[in-house]
Amino acid sequence: MVMRLHRLVRQTVLLSGSHFVVRIMGFSLRVWLSRELGAQTMGLVELTHSAQSLLIAPVASGLPAAVSRLSAQRGRSGSAHIALLGAGLSLLVSVPLASAAFLLREPFARWLGDLRTLPALLCILPCLPVLGLSCALNGYCYGTNRPAAPALSELLEQTVRMLLCLYLIPLLRGWPTALRAAVPALSMLLGEAAGLLLMLLLLGVSQRRHRQSLRASLRGARVEAGPVCTELIALALPLTGMRLVSSLMHTVNAALIPARLQVSGLAAPEALSRFGMMHGMLLPVLLMPSFITGSISMVTAPELARRQAESKPMRRLIARVLGSTMAISLPAMTAVYLLAPLIANVLYRQAELLPLLRICCPLVPVMALAQVSGGMMNGLGLQRHSLRISLASNLLSLLLMVILAARPSLRLWGAILGMAGGQLLTLLLNLCTLLLCVNPERGCTAQ
Repeated sequence: MVMRLHRLVRQTVLLSGSHFVVRIMGFSLRVWLSRELGAQTMGLVELTHSAQSLLIAPVASGLPAAVSRLSAQRGRSGSAHIALLGAGLSLLVSVPLASAAFLLREPFARWLGDLRTLPALLCILPCLPVLGLSCALNGYCYGTNRPAAPALSELLEQTVRMLLCLYLIPLLRGWPTALRAAVPALSMLLGEAAGLLLMLLLLGVSQRRHRQSLRASLRGARVEAGPVCTELIALALPLTGMRLVSSLMHTVNAALIPARLQVSGLAAPEALSRFGMMHGMLLPVLLMPSFITGSISMVTAPELARRQAESKPMRRLIARVLGSTMAISLPAMTAVYLLAPLIANVLYRQAELLPLLRICCPLVPVMALAQVSGGMMNGLGLQRHSLRISLASNLLSLLLMVILAARPSLRLWGAILGMAGGQLLTLLLNLCTLLLCVNPERGCTAQ
């Protein structure tokens, strides 16, 4: 028990350290992009990002979690074929999806509300198979307690992405807005490709040390391919549905917020600028603690899956994880409040951002706890619960945003209230589900 806790701490420290570096690089890049591109172009960047989140959802959430859960249950020596089958399934979904999106690229850009997103969309489509493979391999690494490969891969991806943006965007100064807004998408494609190559190299070196177990696992793949694929799909579908719902709602929100702001009386460029301020400046600050809480979630989910398979108690681990999340997110909330003038006036050079940061800083612990509790639910196999919670929360958020963002007295505040309502409902329902799960009279049933 103590050794496992120490291992979880070591893995969390490793992932948190790498994620800290990656987040600092990503945050610095966002600040630089906001200052270099301006709020309106950042609005186009965020619209494209929402489209990318929707397109990658079928392979970026449910399948990696399913691969991680099965790998954790079978151990390192017997799960190599699970990684191969997961990678195959990701390609089976992502390649046709990218092809279909290419054929429908113009209607998709119109649905987003701005045809200027078309160049960026063309850059992210080849990224879908690359991201799908990376996510499946990440799930295998986390399930087999090998977080170093995903950490190094993510670090290389962010480095390549940052260097390309720093080089290309000043080079294209004066070019059309649509082309400059496509540079972050292009840099993401090349960065993800570099990260995937590094992960394949690291996994190849690691597997050479365990050739016998690898051969045995691959022989088992021929026998178990059908059952394992069926199990992976069964585990992945509910979580994939949740991610699809969340991404679809996020994309609809991204398209509707500028439209609803125009209904409130703002001109189209100003509405897009306000949207860029919310999604490109405010949200990255509120999500900064996720470099630690995301690491906690990733290492806790496989451990909960192992304990559930071994019928071991989980109440204390869940309590410790939630307590650790609070201990991290509350100081972060205080830091956002105190540093709001520096962030708004010096980093982003947007005075309007200051009141947004100070009023929205209580969302920092809410988002962190929602993220970690959701990760624990996935580790316990409660994907169907997660899907229902995601659907209810996103519908509430969308309804509030549609009603409130169009009011001239609220405008951007209405969109923020809609986001906050969805996050609060997600957290409350997640915590209720976990409390029922660890209730010894009821037990924990994966559904």
